[in-house]
Amino acid sequence: MDAERELPVATLDVESNTVALLNKSEIDQQIATAHRWPRTIKAFRDEVLALATLNESVAEECSYALPRDGKTITGPSARFAEILASAYGNCRAGARVVDERPDYIVAQGAFIDLQKNVAITYEVQRRIINSRGQRYSADMIAVTANAACSIALRNAVLKGVPKALWADLWEKARQVAIGDATTLANKRANAVKKFAHYGISEAQIIAKLGRASLEDVTVPDLEILLGLFTAVKEGDISPEEAFATGAASTGAVSGGALGAINENVKAGGDAAAKPRKAAKEPATVAAGSASATSAAQPAATGTAPAFTYAEVREKLEAAKNADELADAVSLIDAVPDPAHRAELHAVNEHRIAALGI
Repeated sequence: MDAERELPVATLDVESNTVALLNKSEIDQQIATAHRWPRTIKAFRDEVLALATLNESVAEECSYALPRDGKTITGPSARFAEILASAYGNCRAGARVVDERPDYIVAQGAFIDLQKNVAITYEVQRRIINSRGQRYSADMIAVTANAACSIALRNAVLKGVPKALWADLWEKARQVAIGDATTLANKRANAVKKFAHYGISEAQIIAKLGRASLEDVTVPDLEILLGLFTAVKEGDISPEEAFATGAASTGAVSGGALGAINENVKAGGDAAAKPRKAAKEPATVAAGSASATSAAQPAATGTAPAFTYAEVREKLEAAKNADELADAVSLIDAVPDPAHRAELHAVNEHRIAALGI
């Protein structure tokens, strides 16, 4: 009996040792290959320059911009880091989620230079609760985890590949992206079109840059706009955070009954407990065989207000980024009808695919 009980342990030890040996053999082979065919600085720089300036679209994605403490910080993006890792060669890079807490996750990026025997790791935290303190759905947590891994990998690569080798190449990519005075008008118009996809208006762009009109936007302003667009697309920041001015909240769904409901939820207390008023023009929403109107239902005393199918679906379809979609998904459980809840989850899946998140 003792021998039978020890058998699984011995088997597991053999399997673990086998995996470890295979991993060691793989790494040893990669190190041997790196030493046999070492990289050359000239070939690395030539390839980075060729890829980063391949066209305007690629060059634009090589930079990001983030508003911090009243200033806008720019830097090389995850796309540029991918170019660096590919051109550098003789390296290993990857990222994974290493911890998940109730309100945030931690992703770790790693970069290993097999030729120089240098390893860099970098950790990034990302919030997984919405503005009301509610935890994201499983889908939104997965989206947030992917964004955190991308940022962690970017930071690890940028620290693993010496900045002295690529700083001037990134500057050249920035110049290709922003162009000059002769291309400024077209690039301004294109920037407005890009942000319109995320629900950001021309007026919000002008207010963010502190200009009187779009024609007053300069080449340096354009660089900030392109960097903000890359940051939004890569999940570094939401459109609302990117274009928030003071206490104003941009890009949020407002107006009508839904806007009043959202304000009540944020305010809490008596406002959330009062019966909600119906919209002035009830909207009928049809999806497959199910349909519902936006007629309001009184909330139960002392509990969170209930939401109709139409109200939640309106918020799902109006969401323009992961944060807004997560806020909408958090309201699905407040819909009384189980069949409607199931259909709303299906709508959420379609929105995830449509937004590319």
